[in-house]
Amino acid sequence: MSKWADFRKDLWYEGWEHSVEPVASFDAGSTEYALAHLFDATRSVRWWLRNYDPGPIWIERDNGKKYYPDFIVLDSEGTYWVVEGKANDRANDPEVLEKRRAAEDWARFVRDYGEFGTWRYIFATEKIIKDAKGSWESLIALAKPE
Repeated sequence: MSKWADFRKDLWYEGWEHSVEPVASFDAGSTEYALAHLFDATRSVRWWLRNYDPGPIWIERDNGKKYYPDFIVLDSEGTYWVVEGKANDRANDPEVLEKRRAAEDWARFVRDYGEFGTWRYIFATEKIIKDAKGSWESLIALAKPE
């Protein structure tokens, strides 16, 4: 399915310019699918990778469970970003907040360790994604990342 098609959950979309993989699937149109389009249209993004649950990339939480963030993004300045898109009405759920804290702690630890480049975490709600209007720089400014 072309990346320009209307969103439908669990379809595989192709035609991405900056995605590491030729096709990607998404659970939500207003968050994951919208973020993929934002990443793909932004010259400031070198590449992006859609991460799946379960998948090869996770952050271990304090309770031993795995958190699979939605994306890994590398920007033109060489910063790696762990990115999570979330529906407005779920942004303050206790489990969502716990995952967010785990990801922020992880990014801070890896960044401070200093041997794996600069890593940061973005938690972007539907409102933030919409207000960013397709701009990576606006997304960062609005999300106020770790």
